Amino acid sequence: MKLVRIVFTCLFIFSVISFQSCENEPLDTDFFSNIDNDDDGGDDGDGGDGEAGESTGDYWPRAIGNMWDFDDSFYGDVTYNMITTEQIDGFTYYKFDDLFNQEAWLRKSGDSYYVRNAVANFPIDGYDVSTTYITIKLLDDSAEVGEEWVSNVSYTVSYTPNVSGLPEIPDINVNTSYSFEMMERDATRMVEGVEYQNVLHVKLTVSSTGIASTVDYFYAKDIGLIEFIGEQSSGKLLSYTLN
Repeated sequence: MKLVRIVFTCLFIFSVISFQSCENEPLDTDFFSNIDNDDDGGDDGDGGDGEAGESTGDYWPRAIGNMWDFDDSFYGDVTYNMITTEQIDGFTYYKFDDLFNQEAWLRKSGDSYYVRNAVANFPIDGYDVSTTYITIKLLDDSAEVGEEWVSNVSYTVSYTPNVSGLPEIPDINVNTSYSFEMMERDATRMVEGVEYQNVLHVKLTVSSTGIASTVDYFYAKDIGLIEFIGEQSSGKLLSYTLN
């Protein structure tokens, strides 16, 4: 899901997920973009891997060479490819070459799926932008209908002038709440003429500075994300290759 540009032009956050930035970049693609700051103590809200439950199946298969082709209402036809594995903080992550226009990594622990990336797209002309890496628990595949999990994220955006004479900008701290709810289990869903079985439907509500936006995600067992529907953008799976 892109994050909304909070500096000067926007106060509210995306990506990871359907929300819109002040310059019309969709925020739903950053549904994978915002929890548990690995560097500064963010909270993924689930108590860590020690409390992971027993998985009910694989709703985002991980293997080098796995690819998902999407028709994205903002980016057009895009392909997300797992290219390698990396050890990060003692965990094995599968790295995407690009996921929703960002560098990203995916791992699974028990019934919990985590995506790690850096918050992106807070540009200001004349400044270099840096942010910490953060991780979100985006799916709990054993959650029952109506069950919720909440993550509260804190991260920092830093700006460094790259043009002489520009003023210093203080670091900006961002606090956002991500609330997920399992809406459906074992559903059937038609996407681009293909009928998918064993689908999980999850709703995400992102809250920041008193504003809330929502995105619906649909995951098919043994396939992965097949569709997302946000308030201003959406995406549908066209094809996939799994190893």
